[in-house]
Amino acid sequence: MAEKTRIITVGRRFGSGGRLIAKAVAERLGIPFYDKELITAAAKESGLCDSFIEEFEQTPAQSMLFSLVMNMKNGMAYNDKPVMLLAYEAQIEAVCRAASNGECVIVGRCADYILREDYDVASFFITASLDKRTQTVADREGMTLKDAAQKIAKMDKARASFHNYHAETRWGASDSYEMCISTDKISADAAADMMIRYLELRGRIS
Repeated sequence: MAEKTRIITVGRRFGSGGRLIAKAVAERLGIPFYDKELITAAAKESGLCDSFIEEFEQTPAQSMLFSLVMNMKNGMAYNDKPVMLLAYEAQIEAVCRAASNGECVIVGRCADYILREDYDVASFFITASLDKRTQTVADREGMTLKDAAQKIAKMDKARASFHNYHAETRWGASDSYEMCISTDKISADAAADMMIRYLELRGRIS
């Protein structure tokens, strides 16, 4: 039996530095990195605009399910499919297409669950305390701590809801990933080092 292609997936709490860490791992390993690129790919696949795909990914499951039902009831469709269903199928296709090109790092989008049967998936989750994430987001986006905390709550809720609706695993739960890392006391570079060391011990890289 041929060895399955190795894919690294990274989930993250908003403000934890997960995207930067995932990108650093991809750069060090010399493999492709996919995040926002998947939105563009999904938009191209579905015929929907990038902003709609991004909004779709940030919609809580209850609202998304309601929208899907209303789309069907009111005849809101594109290519004979409800637009919400079309957006979800396009995202799956974008993730699968990225993985089919070879070893890579994929951020979010239920990639760990979508690819679990056909690829050798190493899944990571990056987290940090609310206090640290609030300060990070406030500094990064030039907003008050109160506004930063509100944005974090909104983004985390949307990510959890999206993942939990589409996957059998639970977003952010330690047993849903191979390795969870907190960036409370270590830098993004140190977190990337930990991931690469884990991959070495796992036998994924030499």
